[in-house]
Amino acid sequence: MAVSQGDDAFDNRLELEIDEGWELPQIIDKILRLNYLPKISGGKATWSVAYDQPLGVIAQQWEKPKLISSRFPFSINDKYKDFDSLHFNYHAQKDPDIVYEVLSRFRTVC
Repeated sequence: MAVSQGDDAFDNRLELEIDEGWELPQIIDKILRLNYLPKISGGKATWSVAYDQPLGVIAQQWEKPKLISSRFPFSINDKYKDFDSLHFNYHAQKDPDIVYEVLSRFRTVC
């Protein structure tokens, strides 16, 4: 699986080996333990993780991510979709609860 941060998709790409049975929370936890996402002074960086649609929000001040979809592969219109990469978007120091509220309204139509 490939993971990339924001617009640095080619410079900061991370190749990650995962087991087939892993679920999204396990994958994100592994990425966070690798300290892949930069932390900022003041401790309030907000990130979202996506693949075709928002999957969750990660906040530096939260103990764990807040997932919009925890299924891996996740479901769109009752069909499962496999993915081989995740994209992290940086939302500066936006309130992570507001970012979650907005992103949880998005759904990709297939």
